[in-house]
Amino acid sequence: MGIPDLVFETPLWLALITVGVAAMEGAVIGRESRTPRYDLVGAFVLAVVLGLAGGIARDVLIGNLPVVAVRTPWYLVTVAGVTALVLLGHRFIPPLTGLWFVVLDALTLGLYTAVATGYALQAGVSVVGALFVGVTAGVIGGVLVALLRGVTPAVLVPGVFYAFIALAGAGIYAAVQPGSPAIAAVACVALVVSLRITAVRWRLGTRALPLVGDRPGGGPPA
Repeated sequence: MGIPDLVFETPLWLALITVGVAAMEGAVIGRESRTPRYDLVGAFVLAVVLGLAGGIARDVLIGNLPVVAVRTPWYLVTVAGVTALVLLGHRFIPPLTGLWFVVLDALTLGLYTAVATGYALQAGVSVVGALFVGVTAGVIGGVLVALLRGVTPAVLVPGVFYAFIALAGAGIYAAVQPGSPAIAAVACVALVVSLRITAVRWRLGTRALPLVGDRPGGGPPA
């Protein structure tokens, strides 16, 4: 039995689950945020951004227009349905800090990265450009939501290796893709999930850059 190509033969149900998981995080942020407080439209916008921004950014960067998110109604319908579910049944949704969500979030990141990298390579983009498209698709949703909330995006400050994990996934996809695009997609998703869980399990993350003029031992120069 052959390995399914998760990039160019993605079942619609898997694509909608991927979008739904990301959109759920955005809707939960809108539902639980205290500063600022959001209304229905605000929660929906955050869900749209986290759920669809990665795919939209991918399509815009490679000129795949109109973007996939608006060619079919199902993506926006999924986001709207997830938003309604979160707003009406939020008491039944477990915290987004549990292992179950880390795994789903990692799968989403892996799929976004693999699909974006694969589409970019198919469009004739250079390998470096494809890596950029893949990482951008993986992290752009979180960056835009942070900016909408008036906070610094997590990928810019010390914390989880989110961008580096996406880059690793895009890199292995680009390396394996000439031999087998299907295996490349599976390898990308598997690597991203493994690295994400490892980073959370062992609390691994990036560190702040030293200030200019700081001595190696810490403290300002004499």
